[in-house]
Amino acid sequence: MLSRRTTLQATIPLFASLLSGCVSSMLPRDPPILSCIEIVNVDNQSHTVHIRVEYENEEVLFNSYTIDGREENGQDQQKWISQDWPDKPSQFRVHMRMDADEDWITFESEEKLGEHAIQIAYWIGSDGNGIPVWEPINTDDYTQDCNESIMANPVRREK
Repeated sequence: MLSRRTTLQATIPLFASLLSGCVSSMLPRDPPILSCIEIVNVDNQSHTVHIRVEYENEEVLFNSYTIDGREENGQDQQKWISQDWPDKPSQFRVHMRMDADEDWITFESEEKLGEHAIQIAYWIGSDGNGIPVWEPINTDDYTQDCNESIMANPVRREK
């Protein structure tokens, strides 16, 4: 008959390896899709936002976009960026900066593994400061068309 110590020494490593396999298979590890990128300006002044997109470590977009200031009637300005990147899950980085600022703010897909799609916005506040904002989009809500701003509900903004 095996001793209790021998039985535990034989079964604990087996149990631990099975448990770690179960836990790791339950955690979503797939990269997201880069959905839409938009620029929203609620400031009265126009601004230029510089955007770089790297997809699988290759630069697929590098452009600057000037967006007018808020209209006289109070309407925010919004600009959608043409989707010049693949529409498939993969590793990507989006770098953004505004006007003459030299520091890039980077969003990395590695931070959001398991999300189906990510929509990104660069929001310019009424004080002239800009921040990137992103929102995960689940499978049911994801479409390739960019027509709904994530800035419609400012409570959902992340910093």
